[in-house]
Amino acid sequence: MKFVVYAVQFGTAALLFLFSAFVSWYQGSELLNVPWEWKYSAKFTKLMYGADSIQNAGDISQLDFFVYAAKHTPASVVLMAVSLIYIMILACCLLLKTYLKRRKSALHKA
Repeated sequence: MKFVVYAVQFGTAALLFLFSAFVSWYQGSELLNVPWEWKYSAKFTKLMYGADSIQNAGDISQLDFFVYAAKHTPASVVLMAVSLIYIMILACCLLLKTYLKRRKSALHKA
């Protein structure tokens, strides 16, 4: 029964993460149509290819879409981050419980 509870939580958080990531990516793709914003929002492209590497919209990294979305429509990016943090905390709790349970049973057998 506990497995079902964890599976539902993981599944729900993963679907929420994927949905919010897609929405953030879509909203951030507006960066391609706003050339004056490239200097301020294309941080990953500048980091990977150099400061003056953006000549046209095709040069912009997909990661920069998330930066642009975080600046202009942050709700979906925040939801994406919260769901990712929840997945990580849930995984850590599950691993810790499993580790403690195995350690306890190993101590009782010895």
